[in-house]
Amino acid sequence: MKKKRYAKPALFLTAIFWGTTFSIGKLATEAFSPSFIIALRFSVAAIALVIASYTLRNQVNKEYLTDGIWMGITLFLSYLLQVAGLSLDTSPGKSAFLCTTYCVLVPFLHWFVTKDRPKWLHILCVFICLAGIGILSLQGGWGMSMGDILTVLSGAPCAFNIVVSSIACRDKNPLLLTTIELSVVMVLAWICVVFTNTFPTEFPLNTVGGVVYLGLIATALCLYLQSYGLKYAEPSIGGMILSLESVFGVIFSIIIYHEKITLRMLIGFITVFIAVILSQYDDDKSIETKE
Repeated sequence: MKKKRYAKPALFLTAIFWGTTFSIGKLATEAFSPSFIIALRFSVAAIALVIASYTLRNQVNKEYLTDGIWMGITLFLSYLLQVAGLSLDTSPGKSAFLCTTYCVLVPFLHWFVTKDRPKWLHILCVFICLAGIGILSLQGGWGMSMGDILTVLSGAPCAFNIVVSSIACRDKNPLLLTTIELSVVMVLAWICVVFTNTFPTEFPLNTVGGVVYLGLIATALCLYLQSYGLKYAEPSIGGMILSLESVFGVIFSIIIYHEKITLRMLIGFITVFIAVILSQYDDDKSIETKE
Protein backbone atom coordinates (compact mmCIF):
# COMPACT_ATOMS: atom_id res chain seq x y z
CA MET A 1 0.00 0.00 0.00
CA LYS A 2 1.59 3.22 -1.20
CA LYS A 3 0.28 5.42 1.63
CA LYS A 4 1.52 2.97 4.27
CA ARG A 5 5.02 3.20 2.78
CA TYR A 6 5.27 6.85 3.82
CA ALA A 7 3.95 6.36 7.38
CA LYS A 8 7.32 5.68 9.06
CA PRO A 9 9.22 8.45 7.20
CA ALA A 10 6.45 10.87 8.19
CA LEU A 11 6.84 9.93 11.86
CA PHE A 12 10.66 10.12 11.64
CA LEU A 13 10.49 13.62 10.14
CA THR A 14 8.10 14.58 12.92
CA ALA A 15 10.63 13.40 15.52
CA ILE A 16 13.36 15.58 13.95
CA PHE A 17 11.24 18.74 13.93
CA TRP A 18 9.96 18.06 17.45
CA GLY A 19 13.55 17.73 18.60
CA THR A 20 14.05 21.42 17.81
CA THR A 21 11.06 22.55 19.87
CA PHE A 22 12.66 22.12 23.30
CA SER A 23 15.45 24.63 22.68
CA ILE A 24 13.25 27.09 20.79
CA GLY A 25 10.55 26.74 23.45
CA LYS A 26 13.08 27.35 26.22
CA LEU A 27 14.23 30.56 24.54
CA ALA A 28 10.60 31.66 24.08
CA THR A 29 9.88 31.27 27.82
CA GLU A 30 12.40 34.04 28.50
CA ALA A 31 9.95 36.54 26.93
CA PHE A 32 6.47 34.96 27.04
CA SER A 33 4.38 33.03 29.56
CA PRO A 34 3.71 29.29 28.90
CA SER A 35 0.01 29.91 28.18
CA PHE A 36 0.75 32.73 25.72
CA ILE A 37 3.38 30.64 23.90
CA ILE A 38 0.86 27.82 23.45
CA ALA A 39 -1.91 30.25 22.44
CA LEU A 40 0.21 31.97 19.77
CA ARG A 41 1.77 28.71 18.57
CA PHE A 42 -1.53 26.92 18.16
CA SER A 43 -3.30 29.94 16.67
CA VAL A 44 -0.76 29.92 13.83
CA ALA A 45 -1.09 26.15 13.48
CA ALA A 46 -4.89 26.05 13.66
CA ILE A 47 -5.35 28.84 11.10
CA ALA A 48 -2.96 27.09 8.70
CA LEU A 49 -4.83 23.78 8.97
CA VAL A 50 -8.28 25.41 8.77
CA ILE A 51 -7.21 26.84 5.40
CA ALA A 52 -5.72 23.50 4.30
CA SER A 53 -8.81 21.48 5.32
CA TYR A 54 -11.50 23.97 4.30
CA THR A 55 -12.78 21.78 1.46
CA LEU A 56 -13.32 18.92 3.92
CA ARG A 57 -15.59 20.90 6.25
CA ASN A 58 -18.73 19.02 5.16
CA GLN A 59 -17.31 15.79 6.63
CA VAL A 60 -17.38 17.17 10.16
CA ASN A 61 -19.87 15.26 12.35
CA LYS A 62 -20.44 14.51 16.02
CA GLU A 63 -17.84 11.71 16.03
CA TYR A 64 -15.17 13.97 14.52
CA LEU A 65 -15.93 16.66 17.09
CA THR A 66 -15.92 14.25 20.05
CA ASP A 67 -12.58 12.68 19.10
CA GLY A 68 -11.06 16.03 18.17
CA ILE A 69 -12.09 17.62 21.48
CA TRP A 70 -10.58 14.76 23.51
CA MET A 71 -7.39 14.93 21.48
CA GLY A 72 -7.26 18.71 21.93
CA ILE A 73 -7.79 18.63 25.70
CA THR A 74 -5.07 16.02 26.27
CA LEU A 75 -2.65 17.80 23.92
CA PHE A 76 -3.25 21.14 25.65
CA LEU A 77 -2.58 19.68 29.10
CA SER A 78 0.59 18.00 27.88
CA TYR A 79 2.00 21.15 26.27
CA LEU A 80 1.01 23.37 29.20
CA LEU A 81 2.89 21.16 31.69
CA GLN A 82 5.89 20.78 29.37
CA VAL A 83 6.28 24.50 28.63
CA ALA A 84 5.72 25.35 32.29
CA GLY A 85 8.59 23.00 33.16
CA LEU A 86 10.82 24.69 30.59
CA SER A 87 9.94 28.10 31.98
CA LEU A 88 11.27 27.05 35.38
CA ASP A 89 14.54 25.15 35.74
CA THR A 90 14.41 22.25 33.28
CA SER A 91 16.97 22.36 30.46
CA PRO A 92 15.90 21.59 26.85
CA GLY A 93 17.91 18.36 26.70
CA LYS A 94 16.57 17.05 30.00
CA SER A 95 13.03 18.05 29.02
CA ALA A 96 13.37 16.11 25.77
CA PHE A 97 14.05 12.88 27.64
CA LEU A 98 11.69 13.40 30.55
CA CYS A 99 8.84 14.01 28.10
CA THR A 100 9.37 10.60 26.48
CA THR A 101 7.88 8.91 29.54
CA TYR A 102 4.68 8.95 27.48
CA CYS A 103 6.04 6.02 25.45
CA VAL A 104 6.25 3.88 28.59
CA LEU A 105 2.72 4.88 29.63
CA VAL A 106 1.08 4.19 26.25
CA PRO A 107 0.71 0.38 26.74
CA PHE A 108 -0.98 0.91 30.11
CA LEU A 109 -3.40 3.53 28.82
CA HIS A 110 -4.06 1.30 25.81
CA TRP A 111 -4.90 -1.45 28.32
CA PHE A 112 -7.31 0.90 30.10
CA VAL A 113 -9.08 1.76 26.84
CA THR A 114 -9.03 -1.60 25.00
CA LYS A 115 -8.66 -4.07 27.94
CA ASP A 116 -5.50 -5.45 26.29
CA ARG A 117 -3.22 -6.25 29.28
CA PRO A 118 0.41 -5.04 28.95
CA LYS A 119 3.18 -7.63 28.93
CA TRP A 120 5.68 -8.14 31.75
CA LEU A 121 8.30 -6.31 29.69
CA HIS A 122 6.20 -3.14 29.73
CA ILE A 123 5.98 -3.31 33.53
CA LEU A 124 9.76 -3.72 33.71
CA CYS A 125 10.16 -0.68 31.47
CA VAL A 126 8.30 1.46 33.99
CA PHE A 127 10.91 0.70 36.66
CA ILE A 128 13.80 1.26 34.22
CA CYS A 129 12.27 4.57 33.17
CA LEU A 130 11.78 5.63 36.81
CA ALA A 131 15.45 4.85 37.45
CA GLY A 132 16.46 7.03 34.51
CA ILE A 133 14.24 9.87 35.71
CA GLY A 134 15.84 9.59 39.14
CA ILE A 135 19.35 9.78 37.68
CA LEU A 136 18.36 12.83 35.61
CA SER A 137 16.31 14.72 38.14
CA LEU A 138 16.94 13.84 41.79
CA GLN A 139 18.94 16.57 43.46
CA GLY A 140 20.67 16.34 46.83
CA GLY A 141 18.68 13.62 48.57
CA TRP A 142 15.36 12.64 47.03
CA GLY A 143 14.06 15.98 45.84
CA MET A 144 13.09 16.85 42.27
CA SER A 145 12.85 20.37 40.91
CA MET A 146 9.35 21.65 40.14
CA GLY A 147 10.29 22.00 36.46
CA ASP A 148 11.27 18.33 36.28
CA ILE A 149 8.08 17.25 38.05
CA LEU A 150 5.87 19.20 35.64
CA THR A 151 7.80 17.82 32.66
CA VAL A 152 7.38 14.22 33.83
CA LEU A 153 3.67 14.80 34.48
CA SER A 154 3.26 16.07 30.90
CA GLY A 155 3.85 12.50 29.73
CA ALA A 156 0.48 11.27 31.05
CA PRO A 157 -1.84 13.43 28.88
CA CYS A 158 0.59 13.01 25.97
CA ALA A 159 0.29 9.21 26.23
CA PHE A 160 -3.49 9.47 26.37
CA ASN A 161 -3.38 11.72 23.28
CA ILE A 162 -1.40 9.11 21.32
CA VAL A 163 -3.79 6.30 22.29
CA VAL A 164 -6.86 8.35 21.37
CA SER A 165 -5.23 9.55 18.13
CA SER A 166 -4.18 6.06 17.02
CA ILE A 167 -7.75 4.80 17.51
CA ALA A 168 -9.59 7.84 16.13
CA CYS A 169 -7.44 8.25 13.01
CA ARG A 170 -8.10 4.71 11.75
CA ASP A 171 -11.41 5.58 10.07
CA LYS A 172 -11.16 9.37 9.75
CA ASN A 173 -9.35 11.97 7.68
CA PRO A 174 -6.20 12.83 9.68
CA LEU A 175 -5.99 16.39 8.34
CA LEU A 176 -9.54 17.24 9.39
CA LEU A 177 -9.19 15.55 12.77
CA THR A 178 -5.90 17.36 13.47
CA THR A 179 -7.51 20.69 12.52
CA ILE A 180 -10.22 20.19 15.14
CA GLU A 181 -7.62 19.08 17.69
CA LEU A 182 -5.44 22.18 17.23
CA SER A 183 -8.45 24.50 17.25
CA VAL A 184 -9.46 23.11 20.65
CA VAL A 185 -5.94 23.68 22.01
CA MET A 186 -5.97 27.24 20.65
CA VAL A 187 -9.28 28.07 22.38
CA LEU A 188 -8.19 26.54 25.70
CA ALA A 189 -4.86 28.38 25.59
CA TRP A 190 -6.43 31.78 24.95
CA ILE A 191 -8.91 31.17 27.77
CA CYS A 192 -5.94 30.45 30.02
CA VAL A 193 -4.16 33.65 28.88
CA VAL A 194 -7.25 35.78 29.59
CA PHE A 195 -7.95 34.31 33.03
CA THR A 196 -4.30 34.47 34.14
CA ASN A 197 -3.75 37.90 32.55
CA THR A 198 -0.44 36.84 30.99
CA PHE A 199 -0.41 39.01 27.86
CA PRO A 200 3.20 40.07 27.16
CA THR A 201 4.15 43.74 27.18
CA GLU A 202 6.94 43.30 24.61
CA PHE A 203 7.18 41.20 21.45
CA PRO A 204 10.84 40.48 20.55
CA LEU A 205 11.01 39.75 16.82
CA ASN A 206 13.25 36.69 17.16
CA THR A 207 11.00 35.18 19.84
CA VAL A 208 7.85 35.77 17.78
CA GLY A 209 9.62 34.19 14.79
CA GLY A 210 10.51 31.17 16.88
CA VAL A 211 6.92 30.72 18.05
CA VAL A 212 5.64 31.07 14.45
CA TYR A 213 8.07 28.31 13.45
CA LEU A 214 6.71 26.19 16.31
CA GLY A 215 3.19 26.84 15.02
CA LEU A 216 3.67 26.20 11.31
CA ILE A 217 6.33 23.50 11.21
CA ALA A 218 6.51 21.83 14.62
CA THR A 219 2.74 21.90 15.20
CA ALA A 220 0.62 22.19 12.04
CA LEU A 221 2.88 20.13 9.81
CA CYS A 222 4.13 17.70 12.47
CA LEU A 223 0.77 16.89 14.04
CA TYR A 224 -0.64 16.22 10.58
CA LEU A 225 2.34 13.96 9.84
CA GLN A 226 1.82 12.26 13.21
CA SER A 227 -1.88 11.63 12.50
CA TYR A 228 -1.01 10.37 9.01
CA GLY A 229 1.73 8.10 10.33
CA LEU A 230 -0.37 6.67 13.19
CA LYS A 231 -3.17 5.96 10.71
CA TYR A 232 -1.00 3.53 8.74
CA ALA A 233 1.71 2.41 11.20
CA GLU A 234 1.43 0.06 14.18
CA PRO A 235 0.98 2.13 17.40
CA SER A 236 4.02 0.52 19.08
CA ILE A 237 6.30 1.20 16.12
CA GLY A 238 4.86 4.69 15.77
CA GLY A 239 5.59 5.42 19.43
CA MET A 240 9.15 4.16 19.08
CA ILE A 241 9.88 6.38 16.08
CA LEU A 242 8.31 9.43 17.74
CA SER A 243 10.42 8.79 20.86
CA LEU A 244 13.50 9.69 18.81
CA GLU A 245 12.52 13.32 19.42
CA SER A 246 14.39 12.96 22.71
CA VAL A 247 17.63 12.17 20.90
CA PHE A 248 17.20 15.03 18.46
CA GLY A 249 16.15 17.24 21.39
CA VAL A 250 19.54 16.78 23.05
CA ILE A 251 21.40 17.29 19.76
CA PHE A 252 19.59 20.55 19.03
CA SER A 253 19.91 21.64 22.67
CA ILE A 254 23.69 21.39 22.33
CA ILE A 255 23.64 23.26 18.98
CA ILE A 256 21.01 25.94 19.74
CA TYR A 257 20.99 26.32 23.53
CA HIS A 258 24.66 25.37 24.05
CA GLU A 259 23.73 22.90 26.77
CA LYS A 260 26.57 21.08 28.51
CA ILE A 261 25.97 17.35 28.96
CA THR A 262 27.38 15.83 32.15
CA LEU A 263 28.18 12.14 32.69
CA ARG A 264 25.21 11.80 35.05
CA MET A 265 22.85 13.32 32.46
CA LEU A 266 24.25 11.01 29.79
CA ILE A 267 23.64 7.93 31.96
CA GLY A 268 20.12 9.16 32.68
CA PHE A 269 19.45 9.77 28.97
CA ILE A 270 20.62 6.27 28.07
CA THR A 271 18.53 4.66 30.84
CA VAL A 272 15.33 6.45 29.82
CA PHE A 273 15.98 5.71 26.15
CA ILE A 274 16.46 1.98 26.88
CA ALA A 275 13.11 1.96 28.69
CA VAL A 276 11.43 3.76 25.77
CA ILE A 277 12.82 1.37 23.15
CA LEU A 278 11.99 -1.75 25.20
CA SER A 279 8.47 -0.46 25.82
CA GLN A 280 7.82 -0.60 22.07
CA TYR A 281 8.98 -4.21 21.69
CA ASP A 282 6.29 -6.77 20.85
CA ASP A 283 6.96 -10.37 21.88
CA ASP A 284 4.43 -11.72 19.43
CA LYS A 285 5.59 -9.93 16.29
CA SER A 286 8.99 -8.86 15.09
CA ILE A 287 9.45 -5.39 13.73
CA GLU A 288 10.04 -6.81 10.26
CA THR A 289 6.52 -8.24 10.07
CA LYS A 290 4.88 -4.92 10.85
CA GLU A 291 4.82 -3.54 7.34
